[in-house]
Amino acid sequence: MPGLTGARCILALFVAAVVLATTSPPACHAAHNITAILSGRRDLAEFSRELTATGLAGEINERNTITVLAVDDAHMAPLKARGLPRETLRHVLSLHVLVDYYDDAKLHRLPGGSADVSTLFQASGDAPGSAGMVEIAERRGGRVSFAPRGDGDGDAGPATAVFYVRSVHEAPYNISVLQVSGVISSPAAEAPSAAEPSGRNVSDVMSKNGCARFAGLVASTRDAAATFDRHLGDGLTLFCPADRAVAAFEPTFKRLPADARLAVVLYHGAPEHHSLQALRANEQDLGTLASLDGGKTTADLAVRSVGDKVTLVSATHNVAKVTRTLADADPVAVYMIDAVLVPYKFTAQESGAPELGEADSDGRSGRKEEGDGGRQTSGSAPCWPPRGWVASALVFTLLAAFASG
Repeated sequence: MPGLTGARCILALFVAAVVLATTSPPACHAAHNITAILSGRRDLAEFSRELTATGLAGEINERNTITVLAVDDAHMAPLKARGLPRETLRHVLSLHVLVDYYDDAKLHRLPGGSADVSTLFQASGDAPGSAGMVEIAERRGGRVSFAPRGDGDGDAGPATAVFYVRSVHEAPYNISVLQVSGVISSPAAEAPSAAEPSGRNVSDVMSKNGCARFAGLVASTRDAAATFDRHLGDGLTLFCPADRAVAAFEPTFKRLPADARLAVVLYHGAPEHHSLQALRANEQDLGTLASLDGGKTTADLAVRSVGDKVTLVSATHNVAKVTRTLADADPVAVYMIDAVLVPYKFTAQESGAPELGEADSDGRSGRKEEGDGGRQTSGSAPCWPPRGWVASALVFTLLAAFASG
């Protein structure tokens, strides 16, 4: 009987482990919507609108651990009146997004009375040195201040500090929205962006902002640079794949014949200027500069948008997500994407590479996207699927039971 009882216990543990393992939820992901959170406060409406206009709302919604320092309409008005370029405004507002979780209680329990915290401005790579860091400090009377750091190790100075007003929303270790007394800014955030192109410096814009490999393909592919240059005056929109995406594609690219290489490069350019807002608003096919039949017809891209995110789907069903705006100053716009777009299916004769797979039901090509929606940031609270841990514990218990006889 003891043996039978033991066997029944082991069987019960085995069934429980299987059930828990097979019903475990997917990996944790962000489930908040910053615009919905801010919609409950009319005095934060302008701040919410600018987060959406600059594309920061989408980035906030993809983060698992985030703190947003919201500014009311009265203090947003002077910033709006200055008419800053959109990319500069994005840098300023990025200083208001901390990539760590701070709520009311944590603000008043700072180790040593202060903490240096990274912001989206720092995480984006756009900030020079440590200029994308914000110092949180507890002042006299229990007041808590937020001040941007300088380019080096020194403080940006007390005159730039704003103060904590109240908590707007708290979802522990996921998202916190705190109201502050004014706009946080710095000379680094407001510096003229090198990503605003003038004339023929589009290659510099790409090279200095994570698309150096694609800029190299443009320069080395016959007629590619000349074709793009011809459209600079009348309008040009470029989608440059990030360096990591190009590095993965280059072995295939080098095996293509010259006309195919030119088609691939030109497929990343569209005539006319298209702002990100226009791309979001108009889900339609976008004509490109690539031609597959000697110039008689051009290859199109399908533009899709979900919320603030813009996705491009090629004629071969591979998918690329717009991840950053590198430049948007009429008549030229340059956007970073996370994959190389391909206008037609490769054949073994052309590239020696397998054909691209058909799209999944949601239009994706099966490529793992490189977005940072699930990325764990420094200082973030861990996010573990609890059922997976329980299932693992039961499995270990099961093994131990067998081992003990």
